[in-house]
Amino acid sequence: MPQGVSSTSRRGVCPVLLAVALWMGGAAPMAMGVERTSDAGSPGPAGTGAVKHVLWLAMSPMSRAVLAVDGTFRTTLKAALPGKVTVHAEFLEMTLFEDQVHEDELVAYFAAKYARTKFDLVGVITSRGLRFALRHRERLFPGVPIVFGAVDRRAVGDIALPRDVSGIWLPADWTGTLDAALRLQPDLEHVVVVTGASGVDQTWLATARAQLEPRRGRLTITYVSDLPIEALLERMAALPPRTAVLLGAFLRDGAGRDFVDPEVATRLTRVATAPVYTMSEVNIGSGVVGGHIVSWEALGRRQAELGIQMMRGERPAPEGTGINTYRFDARQLRRWKLDKRNLPSGSTLSFDEPSVWQLYRGYIVGAAILLALQSWLIAGLLASRAQRRRAQAALAEQLRFETLVSKVLTALIIAPGGGEQPIERALALIGDELGVDQVVLAERNEARRAADVTHAWFREGAKTLPPSIEWSLYPWISRRLRENQVVTVTPRHPLPPEAETDRQSAIAMGIRSLLAVPLILEGTVAGFQSFATIRAAREWPDGFVERCRLLAEVLANTVARRRAEAAVLAAEERYREQREELAHALRVNTLGQFSVSLAHEINQPLTAIALNARAMAPMLEGSPAEAAAAEALADIHAGAIRAGSVIARLRALSRREHSPKAGLNLDTLIDEVTSLLQPDLALKHITIRRVFAPGLPPVSGDPIQLQQVFLNLVMNASEAIVRGGEIERRITVTSSHPVRGHVEVAVADTGGGVKMDLEQMFESFVTTKVGGLGMGLAISRSIVEAHGGRIYAKATGELGLTVYVELPAQEPAA
Repeated sequence: MPQGVSSTSRRGVCPVLLAVALWMGGAAPMAMGVERTSDAGSPGPAGTGAVKHVLWLAMSPMSRAVLAVDGTFRTTLKAALPGKVTVHAEFLEMTLFEDQVHEDELVAYFAAKYARTKFDLVGVITSRGLRFALRHRERLFPGVPIVFGAVDRRAVGDIALPRDVSGIWLPADWTGTLDAALRLQPDLEHVVVVTGASGVDQTWLATARAQLEPRRGRLTITYVSDLPIEALLERMAALPPRTAVLLGAFLRDGAGRDFVDPEVATRLTRVATAPVYTMSEVNIGSGVVGGHIVSWEALGRRQAELGIQMMRGERPAPEGTGINTYRFDARQLRRWKLDKRNLPSGSTLSFDEPSVWQLYRGYIVGAAILLALQSWLIAGLLASRAQRRRAQAALAEQLRFETLVSKVLTALIIAPGGGEQPIERALALIGDELGVDQVVLAERNEARRAADVTHAWFREGAKTLPPSIEWSLYPWISRRLRENQVVTVTPRHPLPPEAETDRQSAIAMGIRSLLAVPLILEGTVAGFQSFATIRAAREWPDGFVERCRLLAEVLANTVARRRAEAAVLAAEERYREQREELAHALRVNTLGQFSVSLAHEINQPLTAIALNARAMAPMLEGSPAEAAAAEALADIHAGAIRAGSVIARLRALSRREHSPKAGLNLDTLIDEVTSLLQPDLALKHITIRRVFAPGLPPVSGDPIQLQQVFLNLVMNASEAIVRGGEIERRITVTSSHPVRGHVEVAVADTGGGVKMDLEQMFESFVTTKVGGLGMGLAISRSIVEAHGGRIYAKATGELGLTVYVELPAQEPAA
C-alpha cells in the first residue's frame, strides 16, 4: 500500500469521505427545502414576512456540475489506488439552512455517524463547503488532509490554509469568454453580465467585476444580479443591437427563489435578443453559444489527483489553471449567424453534425445533372403534347359553343309555352355549358337609375340578386356598360382602385369573377347580360368573351321581339278593359235614370194617398168608429208624408246640379241620412249608434253630395254586417274635431272586415258584394277630395272596418 494511505479494515478497504457543499443549487437525495416568501405570497428575502414551507422531493437532487465533479473524482480515486475504495458522499444544503442550529445538528449527526470510521482524505467543493470542513475539522476528522475544488480565492481570502489543505481554485475566466465574444461579434458595443443573488452568485459577480472593469470604455458593461427571474427575462427580451450576454452562476434570483444549473440558461436563451455566453460546462446544450468554460470533469479529475498526492504524504500547493477550455455550440453559431472561423484556436465545437451536402456533394451534383437532362427531355415532350391538346381543346370548345348556340336558338324560337319560360331555359343552358354559377339578363331603368333583373339563372347554392340593381352600387361597371364596353373582373384583371365601391358590392354578393356584356337594342344600350362565378375565380379568355357577346346579341333580339309582342298584347288588353268599363258605365247611367223616373212615378200616388187621407177625416165626424178611423187615417197620412220625403231625398241625390252652402251642420246632415235608413236597418236588426263631439265647427260644401257620401258608407256598413253572419250587429257613426281646421266622421261596423287592399277598395268597379257595381266608394272619394278632404279605411281588429272622412272646417277668426 502506498505511503500515506492507511487501512481501517482487515480487507484493506480505504474509506474516504467526500463532503460536498452543493455547487449550482444541488439538494440532498431526499431534501426538504423551505422557500421564504413575503406576506403577499411572492418570493422575497428571508425574514421579510411569513414563511411558506415547500416539500421538494427530487429523483436527481444534484446539479450537473456536482455530478460531473463527483463522477470523475470517484473514478480517478478508484483507478489510482489499489484495493477497495469506499467513498461516503454527503450533500450539504447550506443555501437553504443557514442557521447555526441546523449546522450544529448536522455536525452532531456526522460525528455520531462516522465515530468509528477513520478517514484518509476529505474532499470538498465550493468555498462554503471548505469553510464548513475547516470549522469542524478537529471534531469530525482531525488530522485528515483536505482537498477542495471550485473554491473562489476571494471567498476564502480571510482564511489561512494549513499545509495539508490543497485543491483547485475556481477558474471562472470572464475575460477569456469576453475575448471569444469579441472575435465572433466584431461590432460588439454592449455587454450584460448576469448572475444570481445568492452568496455564491455574488462571488462570481465580484470576480466578473475584477476581470471586466479594465475593458470598460470601448464597451458598455452592465451588471444584473438582483432581479426576479420574470424581470430578468423581460430585460433579456429587449436588449439593444450589438449586445452580448455573459451568464455566470445563478443559484437564486432577487425574489429568493432557488434554481439549478441549466434551468436559468434555458429560460434566458429562449427570450434573449442577443447571444448568451457562459463559463460553465453544464450550460452547453441549453441554448448558450459557449465560452472559456470550466470543465467540471477536468476539475474533478485534477482534484482527485491532488488528493492522491496528499494521501501519499505530499503537500502540493493549490492551483487554478489548466481546466478551462474553449467550447461552443454549433447550432447556436448558426442561429446567431456567427462565423465559426473566428473561434479561438483550439476550440471544441459541439453538435456540429455535417450537412447532407457536405456528406454527399458529388452524388447530389451528378443526380442534379442527370435530373436536368431528363427534365429537359420530358419538358419538350410535355410541351408538344400540351400544344396538341390545346388545339384539340380549341376545336372541341368551338364545337360545344356552336351546339350551345343551336340549343339556345331552339329554346327561344320553337320551344312551346311562350312567355318567359324559353328565356329562362336558354339561360340555364348557357350557365350549365359555360360552367358559371350565375347568368343574369337586366334592362336599364333610367327613371330609377337602376338595372331591372328581368331574367336570371342561379346554380344551386349561389346567392340570388335583388329585382333591381341600383347604379350607385356599381358606379364604375354601370358607366362602362352604358358606354358599350365589356367589363371583365378576374384575379389577373381585378377592378381598378377607383372602383372600390363596385368591389365591395361584388364581395357582398360573393362574386369571385364577373363578365358583363352590354345589350344593344335599336342602336342604344338597353341593358346587359352578366356571367359570374361564386364557387371559384376564373379567367375570361378573349375567345370566350367573343362567344358571350354573340349570345348577348341573340338574347337581345329575343328580348326585343318579346317586348314588341308584350306591347301588342297590353294594347289589346287595355282596349278590352276600356270597352267593358264603357259598357258598365252606360248600364249604371241607365239604371240611375230609371231610378229617377221610378221615384217620380211613385211620388204622385203617394201625394194622392196623403190628400185622400186628409179629405176622409171630415167625412167621418159623428160616426161611431170616428176615433179608430181617425187614427188609421192619421197613420196613412203620416206614412204617405214619410214615403214622399224619402222619394224627395232620392230625387235630390239624383240631380246633377247642386248648390254649395257655407255653415253646414255636419251632425244634422248625418242625422238626416240615418233617419232615412232607419227602417231598413231595423228590418236587418242593425243598431246604429251616434257619437257627437261638443262644439263641432261647421263645414262648407254641397249638402246633397256630402249626404250621398254618408249614405254610401252606412249602406256599405249594413251590407257588410249582413254578410258577416250572426255577430254583433252595430254601426257607430262618430263626429269629432281632432285638430284645428278639420272635422272627422268615422263610420265603424262589425262586419268582419274585408279581404283586399284597403287602398284598392276605393278604385272604380272594385267590389266585394255579389252583383255590386263597385262605384259607391269611388264616387265618395271623388266627392270628399273635391271638398278638400280625404277618405281612408282602417281595420278594426277582427270585428270589422272603420272608414274615416276628413273635411276642412270653418274655424272662427281668432
